Amino acid sequence: MADRLNYGIMIFPRRAVETRRVAERAEALGFSWLGIADSPTVYQESYLHQLEALHATRRLIVGPVATHVTLRHPLIVGNLLATLNEIGDGRTIGVLATGNSGARGVGLTPATAKRLGEAVTAIRGYWAGIGAHFDETRIPATGLPRKGCPLFIAADGQRVAALAGDQGDGMLYGGTMEPVVLARRIAAGRKRADQKLWFGPAVSLAPTIGTVLDEMGTLVVAMANRAFRGDLFERGIPESLHAAIRAMWQRYDYAYHADTTRPLNADIVSPALAEFLVEHFVVWGDVPRWRSKIDLLRGYGCDGIMFILGQGDAEQACEAIGSRLRELGEIP
Repeated sequence: MADRLNYGIMIFPRRAVETRRVAERAEALGFSWLGIADSPTVYQESYLHQLEALHATRRLIVGPVATHVTLRHPLIVGNLLATLNEIGDGRTIGVLATGNSGARGVGLTPATAKRLGEAVTAIRGYWAGIGAHFDETRIPATGLPRKGCPLFIAADGQRVAALAGDQGDGMLYGGTMEPVVLARRIAAGRKRADQKLWFGPAVSLAPTIGTVLDEMGTLVVAMANRAFRGDLFERGIPESLHAAIRAMWQRYDYAYHADTTRPLNADIVSPALAEFLVEHFVVWGDVPRWRSKIDLLRGYGCDGIMFILGQGDAEQACEAIGSRLRELGEIP
């Protein structure tokens, strides 16, 4: 169990100037990692924003949180990550996911755990210059080694958590913080001592569930729309909420995915489901409540927490989170 946690933030690439400013402030405030979402249906190109963030900083780790192989071939993902890692002198971590919004936003099915595992193998084969196969395609053996980076797997379900344990350099867990489910995911997702375990909750300093939802309700719904798939009982969701979750699936509009400036999706959940989402997916509230959540995650052996920023002003949110972490003695 880490005595001192590392902290990161994930933002949505809306404007390059905002990304540069957030990167600069994140580094100055003591954050170690800036993740940039890869959700092209609504937001700008993630990898171009990652490049801007690398140029704006000297120490900050920068990478996609999370990228996918539904719209991008593993060759492209591997090339992008290796190029960024060289430009940033080793400051890139790649986080791979099944591609929920990237796929569903254009009517495709997200990758299975098996297909995601094949993509990890293909990317590493490309980096080694030995080539690989993916679906019906072939990455040729070039004999040209490339500067690869750590590959984390973003997981909320058990199958992908197991993939992280088997093949990942680390796991970024973005599912419910319900203790029984959390313990099951960690047991599957970290099999070796050298694997890193990061958590990816949404974040707010708002004092009540209602004000949290007013501030960033669309992000919380987006996280639940991704994480509440498959066996709802296995994911720790009370049966009384199952009908509301299925209604959310049917009504969710990916043209407004996680977009706080256009909060259409915030209205598609029942009050009971909204309360459940905030309690299980968000670090929120006053200092004692934050301390309780951080200590919970620390107790599970977490190496770091990447806060997912759903606020409209990412720079202001970054400052507020940094201030709260300093108040808690979590960052210098």
